[in-house]
Amino acid sequence: MAALNMNKEQFEQMVGGGKTVLVDFWAPWCGYCRRIGPAYEQIAQSWSDTVTVAKVNIDEEPALAEGQRIDVIPTLVLYRDGKVLGSVVAPGSKAAIEQFLRRNLEG
Repeated sequence: MAALNMNKEQFEQMVGGGKTVLVDFWAPWCGYCRRIGPAYEQIAQSWSDTVTVAKVNIDEEPALAEGQRIDVIPTLVLYRDGKVLGSVVAPGSKAAIEQFLRRNLEG
């Protein structure tokens, strides 16, 4: 399954819905966001049984990004039951994203 592109309403419904959701806050003009994108899509495939993987374009949803205190992109935020479990800024690789997920889901 590919990463879902979410707007504010979808974000609120998904994050507050009792699921574990990993959200990538990104923008199309961000070179690093585009570079890490394929690894993020692989995470969406390989972790689909555990985590809902989604993306929020901060250019399309600036108020949402501001409300979540996103200052630097890409920022990945892991949510469960509406609460932040953890976040990582500019992960270096797919392995770094997986390590982040394992660390926050096992704790």
